[in-house]
Amino acid sequence: MPINTVALDQLRNEARIFRLPRIIAFNRLESRPRTLDFTRSLKAEVRDPLWMLTRQWQFGEFQGEDAGSPITARISYRHHALDRVSLADQAAKGFAADKLPLEAYVEREPVPLILRESANGRIYSDVIYALRWGRAFLRRLDGAGLIGHAKVYTDAFPIRVLPPEPPPGFDREVSDHDAEQVRLAVAGSVPDGVAIWHAVTTGAHDPWLDGEGPGDEGALKALALQFAQACSASLERMFSAPGAGQSAWRPPNLEYGFATAGPPEPGRAEDEAIAPVLVADQYPGGGLDWHSFDLADRPLPLEGDPDPAPVSSELQSFLPGPVRFRGQPQPRFWQMEEAQTDFGKIETSATGLLHLMLAEFGLIFSNDWFMLPHVMKMNMLCEIEGILVDDCFGRHTIIRPAGQGKEANWQRFSLFHQSDRDGTSEANLFFLPPSVTKVLESAPIERVNFVRDEMANMAWAIETVVPSQMGTGMSGDQGSRPPPPAPPVAKTADVLIRYEAGTLMPKNWIPFIPVHLDDSQSEIRLQRARMAGGRPPRGALLREPGSPYFVEEEEVPRAGIFVDRTWQRARWIGGRTITWLGRKKIAGRGERSSGLAFDRIIDLKPPPEE
Repeated sequence: MPINTVALDQLRNEARIFRLPRIIAFNRLESRPRTLDFTRSLKAEVRDPLWMLTRQWQFGEFQGEDAGSPITARISYRHHALDRVSLADQAAKGFAADKLPLEAYVEREPVPLILRESANGRIYSDVIYALRWGRAFLRRLDGAGLIGHAKVYTDAFPIRVLPPEPPPGFDREVSDHDAEQVRLAVAGSVPDGVAIWHAVTTGAHDPWLDGEGPGDEGALKALALQFAQACSASLERMFSAPGAGQSAWRPPNLEYGFATAGPPEPGRAEDEAIAPVLVADQYPGGGLDWHSFDLADRPLPLEGDPDPAPVSSELQSFLPGPVRFRGQPQPRFWQMEEAQTDFGKIETSATGLLHLMLAEFGLIFSNDWFMLPHVMKMNMLCEIEGILVDDCFGRHTIIRPAGQGKEANWQRFSLFHQSDRDGTSEANLFFLPPSVTKVLESAPIERVNFVRDEMANMAWAIETVVPSQMGTGMSGDQGSRPPPPAPPVAKTADVLIRYEAGTLMPKNWIPFIPVHLDDSQSEIRLQRARMAGGRPPRGALLREPGSPYFVEEEEVPRAGIFVDRTWQRARWIGGRTITWLGRKKIAGRGERSSGLAFDRIIDLKPPPEE
């Protein structure tokens, strides 16, 4: 067979073509000394200029780039100050960030000085404040020369503790043993100062005093009024509490919901007043930051709003500074580098793209990044319109915001900006909320664990910590566990089974049963129920807002959730101390099985032989 010379020539030509792997740039060079003595290596002696040139070539020093270093930068921006807050779809009210942090304004709730008030008017208050204010009232009586009337107040306003057998209108409760010890120690000698303060503020003190007729009614009325005013001033000075009816907590969602906005400003395209509105309707509590807010297209008017004021763009100049981080390589060979971060010890593989990109950035391109510090005041909504950079070549480069375009555009990418809920806004906004950075938090005075019980096809709210009358929390299991069942032993050998209508559950396990939503046959929500022989909830988390009490089904995941009430204390502007009582929702620890069962037949052991 003849040989195809054309095919052979083509094969020879292709065989001459070979490719070697080409590395564009080196990100690290490691020396391999031949001796254990590094003295000569550390001298970095220059003996061969060609060796230095090849090292420069390896690091890409000879690749010319038409890029100059930035000399100055000017930022064009707009700041919107926010001055109003709407709690849970209520009317907006004015908010001053220099007086109170935003999370304290949203989370705070009334100080629980009075835990219960029975149907017959008996007050069960915080024992610590009842004792403290009671002694303060006695000192006022003594200073006014009216100490002889102390027994009248001690008999009418005694310090009470919820007993095992409560008065009418209450279910069976567990006695608070610590509070009971305090009550026994001061019984008959110190009145309940909180009850006296409550009687004066509600107007029940003066009619009661007229009915008692102890004498000196006018002086006692004036003294009690001054005492109540001093107590109210003390509460206002020590704690941050909301006004009547102000609450951002949404029981069906077990979260806070609120909105904040600024004064109106003229529209850019139309002659109408607009104002950016930030909505945080899924705030779980415990820490407020910029990512808790979304932009929403809805009005948030404030009573007495002034006319829209013109808003203009501002310009600020900066000197760009290079980005520095620990372990960053120095741009010069003769500079000593820090050993805090060793990029050469990054453990990765060919598929570890994030590690490779981090090493590539840290070792090669880190000196190409610059930082422009933009100072913002708190409670400001910032919009960056653009950056003008002047480099050493005299060129001017305009950098537009990275997040331009509508939110619905899938190609839009930007960090640290408020998401637009409606997807129609093209503004690139960032909110710096007036929130505290460090908070001192107490142990929970109340904790409820919402869990799922798939075997019983329901959910449970377990009161693991309930409020005590000492102002702290105590275990919700005290007196809540049913007595242990008797051993299943038959009385006669003829009957070896026993019927049980249902298992007994701890009284601090509050059931939530699934019910259908209105006008729906598929969607459900959870409704608070009550076991036979059970008691109502002891804490405020499950008592509010009364009956019926619904919780959205998606708010209780398979892992469950914890809802806590804690005291929080923080420093604010000028060194002011802010103390408030707030709530927060955190992740649970998994499902629970209650063992609830009905209509059971239990096998009994035969009776012992005599």
